Amino acid sequence: MADDLEMTRGLGLVSLVVSLVISLMLFSSQLTHGGSKAASPKENPLVQRANSVAAEAAAMQAEHELAAYQAEHGTFVGATVTDISGVTVLRAEPTTFCVQIASNGGVLYDAGPGGMPSADRC
Repeated sequence: MADDLEMTRGLGLVSLVVSLVISLMLFSSQLTHGGSKAASPKENPLVQRANSVAAEAAAMQAEHELAAYQAEHGTFVGATVTDISGVTVLRAEPTTFCVQIASNGGVLYDAGPGGMPSADRC
């Protein structure tokens, strides 16, 4: 029952982050069309920040799912991440894990538990 409540909270947060990302992308497209030259998504700091927030949200979801797996099994070994688009478990050991997060053409890695998404492979 408590796991369902935590999952519901996590999904609510993810929905909020996703809608924020979409809003930022729409806002940034309005800004770029007002000038003489449109900025590419890779050059636009608002789009870069939105992509970063989306990757952090995916990493947070994955960490919660992996923590629940560890709580149930006592280890991360054998853990997988389901229903989180672009997230793959690269390594799962008894006390640590490494996930890959594919986000808008870029790839980030999260060494956990408690890690932050980074371009450095774990």
